[in-house]
Amino acid sequence: MAKKLRITAVGCGGVGLRHQKGHLACPETELVAVCDMDVEKAEQRAKELGIERWYPSISEMLSNEECDAVDVVTADHLHFQPVMECLEAGKHVLCEKPLSLSLDEAEQMVEKAKEKDVYLSMDYNRRFAPGYAKARQWFDAGECGRLAYIDMKLSQGGMTHSWKGEYYLLYELQTHAIDLLRWFGGEIVAVCAQMARPRIDDVPEGETACYTSMAISLRFADNAVSTLLASWDSDFIHPIERLEICGDKGEIVVDNVLSKATLLRRDDQVVQEYRPSIFRMEQLAFDGTFALRMDAWAKDLVAGREPQPSGRDGLQAMRVIDAIVRSWEEKREIEVPID
Repeated sequence: MAKKLRITAVGCGGVGLRHQKGHLACPETELVAVCDMDVEKAEQRAKELGIERWYPSISEMLSNEECDAVDVVTADHLHFQPVMECLEAGKHVLCEKPLSLSLDEAEQMVEKAKEKDVYLSMDYNRRFAPGYAKARQWFDAGECGRLAYIDMKLSQGGMTHSWKGEYYLLYELQTHAIDLLRWFGGEIVAVCAQMARPRIDDVPEGETACYTSMAISLRFADNAVSTLLASWDSDFIHPIERLEICGDKGEIVVDNVLSKATLLRRDDQVVQEYRPSIFRMEQLAFDGTFALRMDAWAKDLVAGREPQPSGRDGLQAMRVIDAIVRSWEEKREIEVPID
């Protein structure tokens, strides 16, 4: 692999722009080309970013560009084909969340990466937000001790209906929460769910109404439990996110992704608190976390390490989502398969 990682990007929408700016800010990478089936959009993005080359298809791009890895940020229901094509070509791939809207597709993508001996990685960028990064430092230092529970809320404004299905909230937003719960708690082995559609009267006739609020119980492999309150029924002006990790030595709380992280030790009445710097924009705005994630991905690849979170993390989140759906439909606890 070249000393400087050569990256190509597939998808020139709004989230793609955040990824691409992140690659441009990373000293380990060179963004050499962009691709979109809307060629005008691809050309416009290349000019916006000061990149010389753009392409209307992945096959044309990979035939003409020497690159080490590809960043795929197409629409979430269109991840499968571009990811598989890039993996088949022997390229490392970073995929925007969720890995797919289909569990079968997600399994095929992970298997293809293994077959081609390349890395498939996920953009779960919350792991790289400064508040969560600080929480992870405390957690790894043993500040919580033996884990007892994790309580999480991820709630923001959102749609009442979608052609992508009544459970779209789980795929579009809560895949982030599931990844964070697994990151701190380990493998989720069983789930039990309740769901509601409080705004169903607002759904246009003929449209598929989404479940917009969910209360989910989860059990980890190592004798700890979790709760997840998932919703599209609150508002973006309110705090959208809170994570509380409790163990026999203390608790860690992350407020609103970026606001602050707090450590409360059981044997110490002095509370330790982390707050972001007003002089570092990546610590104050959610968009800044994309550059942090791109930087970590590039550093891992340059060092020859498998980037985390991996494609398997994306697949396991899909398995948890599938179990949550089955739990609601079958009105019982569902075990989550782990390979």
